[in-house]
Amino acid sequence: MGVPVLTPAPIAGVQAGPCPREWLSLGGHCYGYFGQELSWRRAEAWCKAARGGGHLASLHTPEEHRALAREEEDDDDNVWIGLYRRVSAWSWVDGSRRRYSAWDGDDVAAGPHCAALEDAAGFMSWDIESCSERKPFICKYAA
Repeated sequence: MGVPVLTPAPIAGVQAGPCPREWLSLGGHCYGYFGQELSWRRAEAWCKAARGGGHLASLHTPEEHRALAREEEDDDDNVWIGLYRRVSAWSWVDGSRRRYSAWDGDDVAAGPHCAALEDAAGFMSWDIESCSERKPFICKYAA
């Protein structure tokens, strides 16, 4: 099955610069929000195919997290980010180190799981979800 053709939803805080139109430019990275709901794995595959070197978004600072949460405030569903758990440890899909955490309570769950920005918390906390659930997602790549 091919990669779906998706267009990013408009992002209010878009800045002129190295990012495509309707993508957010922040800290040397470009962020695109996609409202079409895909499983975590398919969303990651789309991010990689659409932008060479892109991934589901990794969040490393409260400032980065707040900027993305502001852009999602009109959404009414949790939104995939690039955090996943295989056996016992959570990892960013882009291979970057976890230096920041925003779990809504406990990050303990048995088996493979993925993380999403939680809509009920204004997208300012992470929630554990089944990776097979279909959700909107945020892609990130270096500008």
